Amino acid sequence: MVSESHLIEQQLEARSGVVPVLSLEDCVLLPHALQLLRITAPLDCQLVSDALAAGSLIAIDLHQVCPQTGMIQPPGTEIRPVCLASIVSPCQLDSGHYSLLLRGLSRARAVTLLNSDAPYRTALLELKRDYYPAEPVIHREHRHLELIDHYSRIFMNHVSEPTYFHQLHREMELGALCDTLAGSLPLESPLQRLILAEQDVDQRSDLLLSFLKSIHRQQQRDPAAAIPSNAFSLN
Repeated sequence: MVSESHLIEQQLEARSGVVPVLSLEDCVLLPHALQLLRITAPLDCQLVSDALAAGSLIAIDLHQVCPQTGMIQPPGTEIRPVCLASIVSPCQLDSGHYSLLLRGLSRARAVTLLNSDAPYRTALLELKRDYYPAEPVIHREHRHLELIDHYSRIFMNHVSEPTYFHQLHREMELGALCDTLAGSLPLESPLQRLILAEQDVDQRSDLLLSFLKSIHRQQQRDPAAAIPSNAFSLN
């Protein structure tokens, strides 16, 4: 049986490793996560149309903002982490705009291609699989349970089937669990980027656990505190 990661590699190889790059504002897509988008900018609409015609693969990047001016910086050729994604459930509106759902597939390193004939950015991608150190610094089974436990304490009131929730997530590998949970949380962009860039699963789980513990402490101090939901991204 062919693994999903191998199928993703085959899809990317069919495009010679080159895919269009869609930059989002304040939103980092993670593998295994889903993101609703409304695409309105003409160039982004053309990008989506071309991506759908070529197999629905797309790289998702975060707009780079200059800390001094707050202005969006033009892309360079530096290597940067992105998420390879698949466009699912696309719907083109009468206006020509798109409403679609993105599904994160894999971490990747991207080099922007500046000599592309396309009017939007394209990039050469190298997929980055989850890395599990041979000598782990954590007890992975215990960390798995820690993450589910802390997430459950915060969000279990919103889960309709707690037993199914626990069983489903216990069957995941630690790397996929981190991305799935993190993708459902309203994380600040800097933390999202750190999690996306972290190929080492043990280190990634540290980042997520620290955030969950922090939120849990806040809720203990203020039980009425609500966790905001992820926003619908408008491009």
